[in-house]
Amino acid sequence: MSKAVYRLSSIARPLEARYPTNKAVLIALPLIALGLGTYAYVSAGGGAVNAVMTGLEGMLVSFLVWALGREADPDRNLTAFASAALILYALVLGLPVAVWTLAFVLMAARLVNRTVGQAAKPGDLVMVLILAGFSVFSEGYALMGLVAAIAIVIDVNLDRSRTLALIAALIALAFTVWHLITLEGDFAALLFPVDASPTLMAVIGSLVVIGLLGAWLCPLPTSVCDARGAPLSHARVRGGRLVMALALLAGMAEGNALAHALYPLGCVLLVTFIVRFLPRGRAKVGA
Repeated sequence: MSKAVYRLSSIARPLEARYPTNKAVLIALPLIALGLGTYAYVSAGGGAVNAVMTGLEGMLVSFLVWALGREADPDRNLTAFASAALILYALVLGLPVAVWTLAFVLMAARLVNRTVGQAAKPGDLVMVLILAGFSVFSEGYALMGLVAAIAIVIDVNLDRSRTLALIAALIALAFTVWHLITLEGDFAALLFPVDASPTLMAVIGSLVVIGLLGAWLCPLPTSVCDARGAPLSHARVRGGRLVMALALLAGMAEGNALAHALYPLGCVLLVTFIVRFLPRGRAKVGA
């Protein structure tokens, strides 16, 4: 099945149950949905529909965080599982999450990482642009268009045969430019939130610095690509971490609520940085 998927996409990574870690995720996700849904039904009293939606959203966010951990640290399964476990408490509290933006960051990181082992196909670029559009226009993260453009530029810089992909980068950049036009060229309004809490911005800023340090100090990966079995590129894994850190930095420009809604991304960056000091084992293909 995975080979068929890889013919269609270079950023889709199906969960194959033949890998123990993937099997664990496939078992855990429905349990997370059931647990969060039950808790919402019993405690919040919002009815069955709210309980189902809460459970499904919690399952999706948990998967996205786990998958982001796999992209940030392909050699250590601990990073992905620890990140997903840490955000469960926040999900129980019902803290809002920017789901579209998390999905965008995941796919943008995969575009750079080439974890599958193939260059992004046209459909992959369209998917990244669509998710970036939802992040910008639906969730309000104006600078995510710029982040998408940077991700594509990093990919092209590491593979000069992909210069046509820069068209997609210009389209993504246009998303952010459109917001600047609506603000009548007011860069301050785009970059500096008026309702920013100094404490929250300091915390997020620290996580951004940790993410940038994690990208700079990223060790040489030992894992291999899903489709071809070739070693992962050190430069690309570093680039994927950089995209994640820049996405969190972009969130800071939107004020307290939207910046806080990216806490799962900050969690991934923090866990990735901490886990790097622990002994590492080789991760299997597709794990």
